[in-house]
Amino acid sequence: MRLRLAHELLDDDEGTPAEIERGLGDLWWINRHLGGVSSWRRLWTRFLGVSPLPAEPLTLLDVGAGTGQVMEANTAWLRHRGLTVTAVALDRRLTHLGVDVPALAADANRLPFADASLDLVTCNLFLHHFHDQPGEPVASRLLQEMLRVARRGVLINDLERSWWPYLAIRAMSPGFSRLTRHDGPRSVAQAYTRRELEVLAGGSGAARFEVLRLPRYRLGLILWPPEAQHAAL
Repeated sequence: MRLRLAHELLDDDEGTPAEIERGLGDLWWINRHLGGVSSWRRLWTRFLGVSPLPAEPLTLLDVGAGTGQVMEANTAWLRHRGLTVTAVALDRRLTHLGVDVPALAADANRLPFADASLDLVTCNLFLHHFHDQPGEPVASRLLQEMLRVARRGVLINDLERSWWPYLAIRAMSPGFSRLTRHDGPRSVAQAYTRRELEVLAGGSGAARFEVLRLPRYRLGLILWPPEAQHAAL
């Protein structure tokens, strides 16, 4: 399927407050029922199998977090496995951030954290909004910025571009909000293929990376920061 870059309405709050709230609710439904939460468990299992985390307090930043519900599901899963995790949701739009999670409004390309100041950085259904263009390496800069602040790893979960998820989301569109009906197919059409994600990750400056094909037409990317090289191998 050919890459097609497109504007998504929810990114810029192009709707009424009620439409935005319903669109965010659609995203949580998609993550719960269409492989988002379950694919994160596979991604975490792979990361922990390669880089076990210590039994000490850990910090996690979720970039482009929206309501923070996926972040909460991830931290709950990690805590269930005996890890102590303090997590913060970061999004550039205050209107997206949930009121029940620790949250921060900021630019993902200028994370307000010092180098290697966080243990883990994650993002969910966010990377597909960024693509390098001639003279504008926007996706590469995003990966480099997340790697800059991470001590132990960067984990990314996103869509895989192909016809099956594109046709599926179009078929399901009547049940979603106006924003999701518009944005859903466009998200798939501008997602990465596995090979494209490998090429992008290869230029990120990570000590090591791994791309995984996850259930329900998702791709997972693990980046190990240079400082974590020996722990990751």
